[in-house]
Amino acid sequence: MTHTHLVLGALLAPLLTFALALIVFRKRHLVAAALVIGAGLVTLVSTLWLLLDHGTAPELITARWFSIGGIDIAFGALLDGRTLLMGAIVGVITFAVLVYSLGYMKDDPAKGRFFASLALFEWAMLSFAYAPNLLQGFIFWELVGLASFLLIGFWYHKPSAVAAAKKAFIMTRIGDVGMFIGLIMLFAATGTLDIVTLTDRFAAPGLPAGLSPGAVELIAGLLFLGVMGKSAQFPLHTWLPDAMEGPTPVSALLHSATMVAAGVFLFARFHEVFLDAPTVMGAALVIGTITALIASTMAVVQSDLKKILAYSSISQLGFMIVGLAAGSLFAGLFHLTTHAIFKALLFLSAGAFIHHFGTNDVVAIGRGGGRKRIVATIGLVTGGLALAGVPILSGFWSKEAILSALHEPGYRVFLIAAYIAAFLTAYYTFRMIFLVVLPRADSGAVIVEPMHPHHGADHGEPRSMAGPILVLAALAAVAGLPWIGDALGDLIGKGDQVHHASLVEMILPIGIVFAGIGLAWLDFGAKRAPQRGILAWLPSAQRLFENGWYIDSLYQKTVVALTDTVARALHFTETRGFDGAGDGVAAGVMATGRGAARTHTGRLPIFIGTAVVVVAAFSLFLALG
Repeated sequence: MTHTHLVLGALLAPLLTFALALIVFRKRHLVAAALVIGAGLVTLVSTLWLLLDHGTAPELITARWFSIGGIDIAFGALLDGRTLLMGAIVGVITFAVLVYSLGYMKDDPAKGRFFASLALFEWAMLSFAYAPNLLQGFIFWELVGLASFLLIGFWYHKPSAVAAAKKAFIMTRIGDVGMFIGLIMLFAATGTLDIVTLTDRFAAPGLPAGLSPGAVELIAGLLFLGVMGKSAQFPLHTWLPDAMEGPTPVSALLHSATMVAAGVFLFARFHEVFLDAPTVMGAALVIGTITALIASTMAVVQSDLKKILAYSSISQLGFMIVGLAAGSLFAGLFHLTTHAIFKALLFLSAGAFIHHFGTNDVVAIGRGGGRKRIVATIGLVTGGLALAGVPILSGFWSKEAILSALHEPGYRVFLIAAYIAAFLTAYYTFRMIFLVVLPRADSGAVIVEPMHPHHGADHGEPRSMAGPILVLAALAAVAGLPWIGDALGDLIGKGDQVHHASLVEMILPIGIVFAGIGLAWLDFGAKRAPQRGILAWLPSAQRLFENGWYIDSLYQKTVVALTDTVARALHFTETRGFDGAGDGVAAGVMATGRGAARTHTGRLPIFIGTAVVVVAAFSLFLALG
């Protein structure tokens, strides 16, 4: 098959099945699910085939869409190392989630709509990843946001899900407005929307003709706003934990592997532009570091399994931004790849626990017999080992690449911060694992949300749920091995950025990881561990972290309160001012009409008498005048 056929198969299969599942087979759930899963298989095969078969040179598969000002705008696909990698990630993770959803959503009365929404998301995400120009990229960037809105708010009968969907949609739009302005400015300055052309111009020595350093900084800063919103970077990160209100497969797909990674991919896609904006790169490094640190502190105190993973995702996205901002395209994309696998694995494993026990509470799951769920436990432990950065699992190698990028001069403070975040990551990850696998009924751990076991639960996970977990567990174990890292570096044309750390260089990061695990063991894993956490001795810090550093509260008391006040003032002006004045005029006209109507009695003597009085008054006026 040609690359054109493969691209068409990857993009059209989910689009067609979205329409069929939503319009034709919405009430026939099994048919809708079968169609969407079949399309997911087509996309999986196509994206992997393209990745394995394609060379390193960019290939454009496009057709002219329209012309504006003598500039042709194309629609189609750009195939190069970055797009092929992202397309394969979307294909693999989406197919795993689709199969898993057969079991997880088995009893949901609206699962036809659910599978249709997943197909919409896959089509939008792939069309964004493969976009050959900025206009197509932005259109599908927004459609990814729409699909995530529909999936987060899928259970719209829950007020919390509706609120979470609106919050995610609005907060990501903040970044999108800045991004759109940046795209317009970039187009106005360069006269093109073509990604290959723009990449070549910015990759060349010096700045592109017609662009000053200040203009490049402004454009890059506006583009980075889009990255911050979509990839939940501080301070636009507060929507992602709330978005866990959607079904767990949605959390695995959107908020661990692909949707939130779209912002990181945008940063990587225009890395050459950002490299010409050192001020913005410095700001991105600071923001990524802050994000990685504060999200780690929030994860340390969570009792909700999905929210632990949500804050973990925010932190790991911060790590990706740090790698890219430090100048290493390889490190950022490598960690994006491994994180997609092991975080999707962790979410699907969490979903298996939640599906069986009817609670998100890690303490309740552990005391209810969580470790007896063998497949889910395998997934949790394997994914946790990768997330914590334990050798030789995938997360270790990709995190090591980011730490290596920070060994350059001038990055010492950020390197120390990254080590602290890595220590906290190992600690909260194994806190989660020990509470599930090594529970103690007499410990100080408190159950926040009791169990509500699933009535149809069997003695093991459904095969449709167990299969994806085991496959992702295998991938999480091997996806970061050095030869895979070498291949990824060659794929994106950055083989020179691949660094194989020596054993001496690995001692400190490995020691930090095991120090975090050791502290978690003392707090939660040991035979007489209190299972309360070290922060129980620091209640002020615990409250601070539990309340997310009060960032959401600050938004409520400032931005939300101001918006609400302005809205109330405008509503008063509209209803009592403009509408009131209009209503007053209308009421006056109606009153005048009613008065005039009362004078039209239809009685001739009254008309004659009125005429005589009027004529007499007028004659008297003339006589006196």
